Amino acid sequence: MDTGETPLLQETPVRQLKESKTQRFYRPELDTLRFFAFFGVFVFHVVPNDPQFYQAHQVLPSRVVPLVCAIASAGAYGVDLFFALSAYLITTLLIREEELRGSIDTRAFYVRRILRIWPLYFFFIAVAAIVPIWDRTQHLGWPFIAGYLLLSGNWVYVFLGLPHSIASPLWSVSIEEQFYLLWPLALRRLSRRQLVFAVIGLLVVANVVRVFLVYSHVLGAAIEYNTLARIDSIAFGILVAYFLGSEAPSLSLFSRSALALGSLVLWCLVASYTNLNAQTEVAPVMGTLLGRPLVAMGAAGLLVAVIGAPAVGARALIHSWLTYLGRISYGLYVYHAAGLLLAWHLFRGNSVKAYAAYTLAGFLLTVVFSAISYRWLESPFLKMKERFAVVRSRPV
Repeated sequence: MDTGETPLLQETPVRQLKESKTQRFYRPELDTLRFFAFFGVFVFHVVPNDPQFYQAHQVLPSRVVPLVCAIASAGAYGVDLFFALSAYLITTLLIREEELRGSIDTRAFYVRRILRIWPLYFFFIAVAAIVPIWDRTQHLGWPFIAGYLLLSGNWVYVFLGLPHSIASPLWSVSIEEQFYLLWPLALRRLSRRQLVFAVIGLLVVANVVRVFLVYSHVLGAAIEYNTLARIDSIAFGILVAYFLGSEAPSLSLFSRSALALGSLVLWCLVASYTNLNAQTEVAPVMGTLLGRPLVAMGAAGLLVAVIGAPAVGARALIHSWLTYLGRISYGLYVYHAAGLLLAWHLFRGNSVKAYAAYTLAGFLLTVVFSAISYRWLESPFLKMKERFAVVRSRPV
């Protein structure tokens, strides 16, 4: 593909430019938000959302159980927060690059994404493919492996459902990769005004596709993993980038706290009343048509609430441990099913104590796996990635 831009193997001319604020865009609070997006998914996978579990073990007062189940189910929407956050960051960085250089170097963008995503992604596919040799409960058939290799694993899920494999979370990486492939090509051809119409178009497509699917009585999985039915959060992330640019919203700490709390409450209400997470049942009509847009709006609300929050008093969001966990959050997301599988072998049992030990061990193992991966697998490629950066987005 010849775009008339800098050849792929040449370094983006960032070293020829003076280091300035226009060449760097890094908000540490977004690393923390990225960690909380992962933590929501982790909670969804480990905290039971079935009231019968709590009744059988009598571990919580009955009046608290519905709230715990709602929070556990809402954790799944951490994926939507990942989508909104990625769309916001990618759009902001590309717009800044265009302002700085006069154009968007799409080939350099693809190299940056490849160096960030592919090393861990393909390494973990190989790990997941050989785990069944050790654990017979794991199954990863060739249709799934082929789907992952073609960066379209989510579409395989639409027709076959989830594999019983530690690789099952990789479906969302496929959706993000599809977005990365197409969005810079579109953005370099759009004016800022046309950008709004593009977002409106994405929202229209998402809603039309969902209407068609729910009235076709498909299973929930056909919507859950369908790229076209899940682009609301991506569209809202782009919209946040359009209206805010590189700036933080002028909101007080109270307003931000109210917006964040309201977004989380909205997620819990959707989780309680829409049954969006039922992948093997027929997708609910009104629950799907209303629930998906509301989840995306909640993700955008959390994003707006956090951008620039440390400057108005939310200093905890840039605590070194939280920002570090955010920087390794890609690994946390990819490895968490493996951490939980190993923890299950170590602490399997029917007691509440055994389950608590399994949960804690699964989290700690996930952090350890991710930290090692970030240091020894991902960091060398991240250093290479910086060679192709025009607007630097990593901490100094």
